[in-house]
Amino acid sequence: MVLAGDSSTVALSQDHPRGSGTVDSELMMRVAASENKGHMKRFGTVTALAVGIGLGCVTAGAICVMPSPVWAKEIVFVARDLEDQQAVWLPRDIIIRRSTDFTDPLIFRLDNPTARTHVFEAPGLYELIEESGAQIARPVRITIAPEESEQIVVDRNRVTHEALAGSNGTITYRFYCPLHRADPDSGGSIAVEQ
Repeated sequence: MVLAGDSSTVALSQDHPRGSGTVDSELMMRVAASENKGHMKRFGTVTALAVGIGLGCVTAGAICVMPSPVWAKEIVFVARDLEDQQAVWLPRDIIIRRSTDFTDPLIFRLDNPTARTHVFEAPGLYELIEESGAQIARPVRITIAPEESEQIVVDRNRVTHEALAGSNGTITYRFYCPLHRADPDSGGSIAVEQ
């Protein structure tokens, strides 16, 4: 008599201690465990395969549905309250290189985690907005409500033109919160270099 399992074969012969054709319970339990183990391996393999295929389909579907990425250089400014009702935008000093940072759109994200309204003003810089189907540039002066964020696209063409017109190819723009500054030097600067 031969009982076959997945990973091993158990043979019962005529010289079994209990006699021919008699299968003891211990041996049957081992055979059953062997068969069950094989089924569990198969179940685990099939389950892993199904999960893998499912994840593959979801990933492929998400890639097909997602719009193509638009690369951009994003600079994040965060408002911070100071003593005596003053405020600053951090980081205070930014260096932008036209050769590398202007290959993609330049985006400023303005975060205001404070309890007061702040304004981000940068004289000389312009943001691009769409109005009545046309793209126009307007000076950067953005009001951000408490615990809100705004995002703007900076007009790179004007910045490039002004930087090229400068004597050494570098131009510096100041930025600040005009609502909460005590002196003109409390703001930051954006230097645009070659």
